Amino acid sequence: MTQWCSISVMKAVLCVGCTEVDYVTTIEKADFQKDTSRTQNGYLQRSGRSSNVSTALRLLGANVELFGVLTRNPTYRMIMDDLEKRGIDISHCTFTDQCPPFSTIVQERWTRRCTVVYCDKAFPYVTAADFRKLDLNQYGWVNFEARSPRETCEMIRLILDHNNGKDEDDRIVISLQIYNAFEQVIDLIGMCDYVFVTKYIAESQGWMTPLKACEGINSLLRMPRAIRIRRPCVIAPWSSLGAGCMTADGQYFELPAHKAKKIVDRVGDSDCFTAAFIYAAFVRQRRLANAVDFANAVACYKLGYVGFDCLRQFQIDPVKLPDKIKAESEVSSDDEDEGNDQQNNCRKYLFRPSEFLEVDALSIATNEQEVVLAPVERGSSS
Repeated sequence: MTQWCSISVMKAVLCVGCTEVDYVTTIEKADFQKDTSRTQNGYLQRSGRSSNVSTALRLLGANVELFGVLTRNPTYRMIMDDLEKRGIDISHCTFTDQCPPFSTIVQERWTRRCTVVYCDKAFPYVTAADFRKLDLNQYGWVNFEARSPRETCEMIRLILDHNNGKDEDDRIVISLQIYNAFEQVIDLIGMCDYVFVTKYIAESQGWMTPLKACEGINSLLRMPRAIRIRRPCVIAPWSSLGAGCMTADGQYFELPAHKAKKIVDRVGDSDCFTAAFIYAAFVRQRRLANAVDFANAVACYKLGYVGFDCLRQFQIDPVKLPDKIKAESEVSSDDEDEGNDQQNNCRKYLFRPSEFLEVDALSIATNEQEVVLAPVERGSSS
């Protein structure tokens, strides 16, 4: 299937994970030493990492299915209503009468700093037995949360068995979001095609830059790269500093953050990043660094609006989504003579401030000129 085919006939993205509920309240300034505080605004919303990723993907235009455990409790009927309204397929979800996990997010009015009070209650999770009932031929990409390592491992093995013997274009791509309990999911990393590691997790492991995070993940893989076995691409979103990424063959790229005009809502921006990367890599068939740059742009755009519905107005077209990166293997011998100049130009591009071009009041456009990126040297600062 070519990159120019209709999105409507592409295989679906399957998001495996939990659906939760958030109560978001905005106050003038968080002071938890006081007995009472006055809130300016508050609202209830569906949340959960896989749930948010599926929402953002659907708004960007991808076919999406959510696979998880949903509640029948009538108090939380808004979860089902919202999923159905957005056209997210939940036909293979399982159901329980239990209440879903619940979080309270306290957001300061001016700084937009968020304090999350998370209820980490026990809640059923989908099993490999449930996953085995799916027709995997329907999916082109499966995104997992780093939850329930045993069940997730079995589900990934089912996908790897499905991919065995198939052409590259017919294989299911596997991605994994790591956001907590890092030590428990280390063994899952080598089974995936793409791994997202958050800044919080990276810093908890002593990796203080995106480059160190990518190298740290790479060092955990048991087999050296020279053996040519399956290795994941690593993506390390780094908040306002942008994101770093490393290809399966060890090339490192660092993409600067886009400049936000105004920060209104930080809730869910990391899930928008993940969804935008999947959209660019799978639907638009872009290479790793270009997909990360697009994800930076979408995450930055979301910061200026409350919720995810703003993504309907994000302008996406083949010009604004950068062209594919020229692979290292595609560089001819004639190009090698100019390698130093190209690398210097690349570094200058990567670390320059990013600006948005004005199109209209509701859209943000990325640079319309074609961009060719080259790897950043390993020793460079991030």
